[in-house]
Amino acid sequence: MRGRYLFDASSIIASAIKRRFDSLLDNYTLELAGYEIGNYLWREAHLRGSIDIEELRMLVELFNEILKGMKIISGRHPSYEIVDLAGRLGLTYYDAAYLYNAKRLDLTLVTEDGKLRKIGGGFVKAIKIDELP
Repeated sequence: MRGRYLFDASSIIASAIKRRFDSLLDNYTLELAGYEIGNYLWREAHLRGSIDIEELRMLVELFNEILKGMKIISGRHPSYEIVDLAGRLGLTYYDAAYLYNAKRLDLTLVTEDGKLRKIGGGFVKAIKIDELP
């Protein structure tokens, strides 16, 4: 299972919540995922108040450790190919970046985002974490 999947931020967060860390190890994500996870933590701590400052510190460390165990894809942005794909599929640039890289590297996209799975499923294989082997 290692090295065949590209996880978006939603699937990394869901994997952490379900304590399914092994599925993330040695698989791929985008550099963007770290920013998206940071935004999720900010929202939970400062807008929703669902986690306190100590939990926030612990979760930041946890996600940093998770990301250290993953292969991080970076690139030059903006990218014409990704902007074009986003426009053609009616997706955000961020979502199209996951699809573009999954296609480019022949990886299965793992996402909890139903819209991205539905639209992306016509472009690459797209599954949710519960469908992992």
